[in-house]
Amino acid sequence: MLRECWLVLLLATLASCAHAAPARPVSDGLVLWLDGADRASMTLDGQNRVLRWHDKSGKAFDANVDNPAATSLPLRVDNALNGNAVVRFSGVSAFLGKAIRTAKGPVTVLMVSRRLPEQAGGDTWQRQFSSRPRVADNDNVLPNFALSVEKTSAFEPTLDVLELNDVPIGPYAVGRNVVGTTEVLRGDIAEVLVYDRPLITQQERQAVFGYLADKWQVAIPKQANLWTRVGPLGSAPQQTHTDLPLSDQANAGRWVLDTQLSDDFNGSTLDRDRWYVNNGTGSDSLGRKPALFVPENATLGSGNLNIVFRKQTLPEKYTKLGYKDYTSAMVHSNERRLYGYFEARAKPMNSAGSSAFWLAWTGLADNATEIDIFEIGGKTRDGKFDRLYNMNGHVWATPQSTEHLANGSTWTAPWRLASAFHVYGFDWQPDTLRWYVDGVLVRESKNTHWHFPMQVVFDSEAFWSWFGVVDDADLPSTFRVDYLKVWHRAP
Repeated sequence: MLRECWLVLLLATLASCAHAAPARPVSDGLVLWLDGADRASMTLDGQNRVLRWHDKSGKAFDANVDNPAATSLPLRVDNALNGNAVVRFSGVSAFLGKAIRTAKGPVTVLMVSRRLPEQAGGDTWQRQFSSRPRVADNDNVLPNFALSVEKTSAFEPTLDVLELNDVPIGPYAVGRNVVGTTEVLRGDIAEVLVYDRPLITQQERQAVFGYLADKWQVAIPKQANLWTRVGPLGSAPQQTHTDLPLSDQANAGRWVLDTQLSDDFNGSTLDRDRWYVNNGTGSDSLGRKPALFVPENATLGSGNLNIVFRKQTLPEKYTKLGYKDYTSAMVHSNERRLYGYFEARAKPMNSAGSSAFWLAWTGLADNATEIDIFEIGGKTRDGKFDRLYNMNGHVWATPQSTEHLANGSTWTAPWRLASAFHVYGFDWQPDTLRWYVDGVLVRESKNTHWHFPMQVVFDSEAFWSWFGVVDDADLPSTFRVDYLKVWHRAP
């Protein structure tokens, strides 16, 4: 009998574990949480219609049905999506909530929704979530914002995300526009999460996206694998250990300095055992037209690697190829590395000639990859690029495909990037890519393709179509690199 009791208890425990409630979402900054699966978070009438959808964030920003007397109210439908209930909207009635934050700042909105074939129809633009602090303004102009369904047809369960900065939050609506009676949703909403901040790290993003994806069995969107800082750096670390990355002065990464590749550029001439300077021979890149790479534009001086972009008359053999009036330089390491931390203290040139610090390997026709730690236009004619810190990853070819893949983003610095030296770091790991400025994380991305050894490259190019044509009055201009340090993780 005792054995049978223990067996019953064990089976009950296993059953309980098998049906355990999903983990909660990240709570820090969560200001609105509407959960269709939680019956206790709703005020229902006798027909299972939802009169009030209670906010589970603890902030009490509940959503009330907009018209309790409407002929068709939002309906709680049990066992509708992955065994959980959802709130069903018929295009007639939805929910309204009060202002969550009147001051401008960041916001992150996540929502799981779907539309069944029998729910198709209605307005082309149907609102899933809407925030409209300025009622009189066009609702498609910030600070008004919304998540919308831009079609009337059915769609599979989907996890949508909206990330903005410098906006108030609310008054808000779920399933409709905040004002007016049009654009009411026809479809199901499973869950809504609103944060009054960005999701900072990839781990945090994966936790929030993963919570919703596991609970509702929906695909995680690409945004889950990407994060770029919005706004200033905040508090930057102080460098007390020069032999460690600025972002990791406590050495949590167990870094070991790579003395073969690292260089302080304090000599009188470039160490050719470490570096190769493009000189227009063999398979060398000649540069981006019309600026030709010439070796005399890469020199050492004042403790820096100096790469110059200048006005220069070129021999006819190069003008015939499209190189005319301008020269620059490219320097790349002889050695290649796979993974590690790459850090340079540098000052971009004060012209529209590019200043670039990147990793690349294009030596194989079927395996060509690149990671841009930065590409900067230090002084452009309209000032558009002067504060933009451009980061990217490129795949030009793989053994399976020659399709070009890119993974890029831009951080806007609070200063002109060409005004002073700053420390630029990049942590390249098998699963993650992280970009740093002055030791502060500015971008994080999942490493989906970059698993091949690459060289370190410093160069300047003529990006006429991107940064604009250089102003000759700014020439010659110099991209200065104080040092390069490279580390690998100890085994």
